[in-house]
Amino acid sequence: MRFQSSSVGYPKQEYPLTIFLEPTASTIVFGCPGIPRSIPRIETIIHIRTANGSSFMIRSVSIVLITRQKVTVPAKLGSTEAFKEFKIYEDPLAFRPMNGFSQHVLGVDLPVMIPVPKDIIPSGYSPTLGASTTHYLAIKVVTGETSGVEASYIDTFPIVIKTYDTLPLYRQFNEPVVEQHKSQDNQVLAEVIVPVTSVGPGDDLDLHCKLSTNSANNKVKKHLATKQVTFQLKEYLECFDGGLPPKKENKLYTKTSQLNKEINTQGVTEHFSIKFPQLNDNLEVYYDPEPYIIENEVFVDNDTTIVESTNIATHKTIERIPEGLPITHLQSYTVSGKFYSIKFELILKIKLSKAKDFDIHLPLTVCPFDRKSSSNLLKWIMHECEVAKARFGREFIDQFFSAGNYDAICTLMNRYKLPPVVYKNCKEDWIKLGFAGDQFGDCDMKNLVSYID
Repeated sequence: MRFQSSSVGYPKQEYPLTIFLEPTASTIVFGCPGIPRSIPRIETIIHIRTANGSSFMIRSVSIVLITRQKVTVPAKLGSTEAFKEFKIYEDPLAFRPMNGFSQHVLGVDLPVMIPVPKDIIPSGYSPTLGASTTHYLAIKVVTGETSGVEASYIDTFPIVIKTYDTLPLYRQFNEPVVEQHKSQDNQVLAEVIVPVTSVGPGDDLDLHCKLSTNSANNKVKKHLATKQVTFQLKEYLECFDGGLPPKKENKLYTKTSQLNKEINTQGVTEHFSIKFPQLNDNLEVYYDPEPYIIENEVFVDNDTTIVESTNIATHKTIERIPEGLPITHLQSYTVSGKFYSIKFELILKIKLSKAKDFDIHLPLTVCPFDRKSSSNLLKWIMHECEVAKARFGREFIDQFFSAGNYDAICTLMNRYKLPPVVYKNCKEDWIKLGFAGDQFGDCDMKNLVSYID
């Protein structure tokens, strides 16, 4: 996405600059966001070139990392969209000429190393709630010999950021949660046990409930009974903007058990077990591939010629998704943001006879990754932590982990930022950019290759 602006009195010209990131086959987000000891960071090189090979006067380059949260609210005539953008990182002078107001150059290579905040919101989209979060790297290049003839060029690049701090395999999410709740009249005691508190798409979700009379109450009524117990799983969208509804809920699952049993001190036990809703199977990209054996599918016959080829049944067709969204984050999961938050709850509605009905609400953490994919991701996270230790050192990691604010983290990372590479308006740098040496200064010539180091 490109924008161009100019000062008053300076005529707009055809877009002369090309701003692009270092080509790579992998993501430019290194480390594991949400895991500070892996030193999560955005690391790339910004290339600034002219579209026709001509030189230009550069004044400054600024970099901004932006988080954009958007909510789509259904209306009678179509739908309305509300969004808000937050600046996570900003460097207004990522590059400036060493001497003078501007510099005559053929191009600039600007290394970038931006630390990812600990509380970053992961990129994703919830189709049931119409909420999405995307991240963009905005680059602004200011050109011109003087302030009176300056021109600004802005380009934005979507950055996919996934966090790994809520994986269902972590120990803190596998310790059973036990809670006791009383009815309002203090007659019935409910003990609820949730074995795991973080689940992913398709994971098993269990809940145990035991209803008994309150032995601490000396005035317990006789013939107390439970009529029914309803188990519900809900997701909530909480919006923090005046133009949006403050809360929106969506029921993902409900089940009602008709008990009609008398309650005593021994108690009545009920167990609920479901699989968390799964909208797609895109998490299979993290699974270990199963070996394909063609003999299991083709009848062996000596008179039949078998042509072995790739198994097209294992190939998947995925619908086109908006830029900046990972294919694994296309359903709801726990999000805590400044514009909106998504939360999940387990609800038990208990109806009683000769006692007051009451409800129990239990928070639940939903992770974009399931337990099966988390097992492979956990190995990768441990590897990234070792890679970070080898590159940055234990002392730096301890300082990064204990940093009090994001500005302190940025100051720590600046010591590892490489200096920019400036291609001056000379024949030597002209050849470095891939142009023919005998055609130096010919603006109509195209470079032989995209880049030569």
